[in-house]
Amino acid sequence: MFFFMLSALTRTGGARRLVPMVLAGRAQDAASQALAVLDDEPAALEEAVLAADLLLAQDRAEEAEEAYRQSLAVAGAAPRGQLRVISCRNTGFLSLYQRRYAVAANCFQRLADDEGASLSQQVEALAGAALTQHALGRSDMANHALSDAQSRVDGAAANGDADLPSLSLFLRLVRLELSAQAMIRTHAALADHIFWQSDSAWAASRPDDAQLQSQLMQMLQACGSHVLLTQRLALLVCLLRAQHGSVRSLESVHDHLAWLRRMHLASAERQCRMEAALVAIATHQAELARSLLEPLSTRQGEGPQRWNFELSYCRAKLCEMTGQNEECLRHYQRYALESVMCLRQEMPRPVTAAAESARTGEARDEVELALPAKYRRAYRYLLSHMDRPDLSVREIAEHIGVTERAVQSAFRTHLGMTPAEVLRRNRVERIRADLLQAEGCGLNVIETAARWGIRNRSTLVSSYRKHFRETPADTLARREVLPAAAA
Repeated sequence: MFFFMLSALTRTGGARRLVPMVLAGRAQDAASQALAVLDDEPAALEEAVLAADLLLAQDRAEEAEEAYRQSLAVAGAAPRGQLRVISCRNTGFLSLYQRRYAVAANCFQRLADDEGASLSQQVEALAGAALTQHALGRSDMANHALSDAQSRVDGAAANGDADLPSLSLFLRLVRLELSAQAMIRTHAALADHIFWQSDSAWAASRPDDAQLQSQLMQMLQACGSHVLLTQRLALLVCLLRAQHGSVRSLESVHDHLAWLRRMHLASAERQCRMEAALVAIATHQAELARSLLEPLSTRQGEGPQRWNFELSYCRAKLCEMTGQNEECLRHYQRYALESVMCLRQEMPRPVTAAAESARTGEARDEVELALPAKYRRAYRYLLSHMDRPDLSVREIAEHIGVTERAVQSAFRTHLGMTPAEVLRRNRVERIRADLLQAEGCGLNVIETAARWGIRNRSTLVSSYRKHFRETPADTLARREVLPAAAA
């Protein structure tokens, strides 16, 4: 989906003048202009956020991260609460792009519940939550998030806020997009696509095919002046028609891919190839599916190197169609294993202060009680957001309305540690607990660490060894030995 561009519809302030350029598909030009504005107007927060989103749409992830960092610097001078909001929002977007769905879901939910977030920010967060749940095959949860967003927009409209058409359009487009994607993946010919077929809630509420195509056509006519939207909606119509008998509809796919390449929309091109390949497989067009998937078989073509199990599924189906049964089984086993691992690792887990207190017991309460009342709030905030890699002392200080220096001093005086040291200790304790669980997150140490905000291997190993006098690998090895010893 063009989500990282479509989010331009939720922008406010000066960034709105760039929206027509974004909706024309010119992500590269719009990002350049947004960054140029930021150079001239250092307080241009909306432009900084928009530029980062557009860079993600082009697979320019490192540049996007830098732009997100710039937006945090700008947010420091914004009204109180915006630093927290923008920090949480940026982490959610980056995590969604990187397919770190558990982190993305938690960030989006926090943002949707944050009183410091504007209506536009809350609606954008709920749409992000819907995409995250959709990516996990949970269409019922995705629909719930979108319904929540729509009710907030309707409530604002009832109160006389007239500046809402773009938000309503945004939500309608996201809902149609997710419905079409689910429809493609739950076609009868793809009944062994177990990741999607297991969504019983979607099966019970599956929309009528003709009705969905009609809705897409109506939206296509309504968005006729916006090339980005018309290109995407027309493609979805073609894919659905092809899957339901009009095989010639797939002939337009290569033209669409060519347009995406001209617009430098690498992320959207990758998604388009996968969707069209699934339709080609469902309609028994093996050669077309193979040609669509070929660019995805290289490391560069796969994009973020995480959860590419749908590619394994397509490869398995192609082997099945050409009689390569052993190869088919190998790819399908890989697909099944990775899809299950994705659900185990990425299913959102609420991270709340109450949950952390229950999980860590009396020792955690003693740490909290050692702090003055005001700074206990800072400690609880730290616990509730430690899964975010960009959590900063500055943000924690802003949350309780004091300076960074005050937080640093309080923690040193009453705990004998800086906030950064407390954060680091709590993170490695959570990582250790997950690694020792018999039904934990799998054997991938880095993936387990990433769930708690540590993504750098050397940082993980040094912090872990300092606290436990062993490496994470040693902990895993001991967990494997324990069941055997017990037996």
